[in-house]
Amino acid sequence: MTPRYFMSEKKLKAAVVMSGCGHLDGTEIKEAVLSLLVLDQQEVTITCFAPDISIPQVINHKTREATKEKRNALTEAARIARGEIHDLKEAKAEDFDMLIVPGGYGVAKNLSILDENKGTITVIPEFRKLVLEFFDEKKPIGAICISPVVITSILSKKATVKVTIGDDKTQLIEKFGGEHIKCDTELSIEDEEHNIFSCSAYMREESLFAIYKGIKHMIEGMIRKINKKD
Repeated sequence: MTPRYFMSEKKLKAAVVMSGCGHLDGTEIKEAVLSLLVLDQQEVTITCFAPDISIPQVINHKTREATKEKRNALTEAARIARGEIHDLKEAKAEDFDMLIVPGGYGVAKNLSILDENKGTITVIPEFRKLVLEFFDEKKPIGAICISPVVITSILSKKATVKVTIGDDKTQLIEKFGGEHIKCDTELSIEDEEHNIFSCSAYMREESLFAIYKGIKHMIEGMIRKINKKD
């Protein structure tokens, strides 16, 4: 049983942004499910969102090869959310207490177009808008796996945020205007000044339990911060 110390003092609301279904061309399913599990354990009300856009490149997750299939990010993410999902354009920070963004290549391919070699990134307008709203309203943002890179780039003109993707040997975070903090998979880090929380999850190939503990550590930290503020 989760200690009451970590439980919300009020019924909190979380927006969870997905980008498809499957780690190679959408949301990393295990990261998403573990996030939903931890939020539910904390008695947080969850609303899932995804962009209503075509997935640029659909990947066969068995062969890891691109296919000619046409899929929609919102329709695919609905598989994880059991149909309870909304168009990302409907999301507003004023309706929620926190934002959670699971990882998966969909963050870098669907929510944005990230070119690591060129050091460029283009973020879809509805996601950029939502992240900036949460940041401006000083509400916690939780970024998992690769998503800290995109969050960092969105906020780079406002702040140099501290995030983790575990180990950043290629200095990817710095390329997009942030500061990387090395962190174990079972833990998370908090940028206290900017209300940005992050954990590495499947940026490292570790056990599902280690991934769970990192996500749990992050979300519990976000809830403590909200309750402390209140």
